[in-house]
Amino acid sequence: MQQLKQPTDPTKPSIFTRLLLFVTYFVAIEAVPVVLVGIRNAAQSQLLIRSALALVYLGGFVVIIFALMHSMKHVATRPFWQWPKLRDVRLILLTYVTAIVVELGLDLINRSVFHQSQTANNEAIKTLLSSDHWIFYLLMFSGVFLSPFAEELLFRGYLMNAFFKPDSFWLPIIVSAALFSLAHASTTIVSFLIYMALGLFLAYTYRRTKNLGVSIGLHMLNNLIAMIGMAVLIQ
Repeated sequence: MQQLKQPTDPTKPSIFTRLLLFVTYFVAIEAVPVVLVGIRNAAQSQLLIRSALALVYLGGFVVIIFALMHSMKHVATRPFWQWPKLRDVRLILLTYVTAIVVELGLDLINRSVFHQSQTANNEAIKTLLSSDHWIFYLLMFSGVFLSPFAEELLFRGYLMNAFFKPDSFWLPIIVSAALFSLAHASTTIVSFLIYMALGLFLAYTYRRTKNLGVSIGLHMLNNLIAMIGMAVLIQ
């Protein structure tokens, strides 16, 4: 595996550059799904336009992922990715079950206090899934495979390595979880806590293993189950 640059490397970005890069990636990840609205608004007969927009949507994620991987090499002090091992798979499953229990508890509070059957983010995804069969497949694929890579590279990988010391544990976990939740446009404090709880588990998993492959695996599992659940509901 290619060795990463050390923090003493003269090419390490300044704090301003790191902040600018983080904000740019944050906005880019939030902007890519807007392309789906263009696909939804295009007529079914406009195959060329719909195909071009689909490529822009998928290509946007690919560009962000590769750009983040490049940026990671300038802020991480050690290799940040490897395939999860057997003990990591056990950690992924255990953490996922724990996260689901916490999220179900928060979801019950959200229903009781705010009468919100699901978060605004999930409602928006569900609406998009049911609006168009192209969007259905694009969202299912990107939600399970592309979004977890992009979001883990940004909120766990880049953020926690660019702005915090390697031996700092809980502070980067909390900051990462809070910013991750902000990216999901919650409309109630409880829905914000739902995504923050997931972010905490993802950040804890990464900080404990120092392997983005593990947090990506956990994120993929979470999104897979969630996307299947939403797909079943709209049938």
